[in-house]
Amino acid sequence: MASYGEEDGRLEVGGRSGSSWWREIAKIRDGLGGVGGGWFQEGVSQLVGDRADTLFRHDTWLGVVPLCVRFRRLFDLAVDKSTTVAQIFFRGWEDGGAGWRWRRRLWVWEEEMLGECIILLRNVCLQINVKDTWKWHMDTSAGYTVRSAY
Repeated sequence: MASYGEEDGRLEVGGRSGSSWWREIAKIRDGLGGVGGGWFQEGVSQLVGDRADTLFRHDTWLGVVPLCVRFRRLFDLAVDKSTTVAQIFFRGWEDGGAGWRWRRRLWVWEEEMLGECIILLRNVCLQINVKDTWKWHMDTSAGYTVRSAY
């Protein structure tokens, strides 16, 4: 575990010192470079629930890239960069909601960018009493095992 590190209570990729297997898993998780296409990516799906373990800005949960990439300027200005989707939701992610905390007042063009983000969030529905889980389709009874992957 020491070579992976921890950031905000979550494992982070250990760079050059991390295992090559862990870097590949992180690429699959982040959807980078077409890695994980085929049998593995088709064998796994995320079941969306309360999003209590999904980072709002860092994880790819709304679209194909993380919000910190899609709305880079807003990410740079955010006070709380590592909050979860559930935390932002409960604080209020509507226009003027308490979920948005900035280091300074937003300029007009930044407010327009925030408006684009808020429009994306309008159709998001969280299932409050359901935890986010991953489902391994290759063996639904036992879940993921190395044996089932082989």
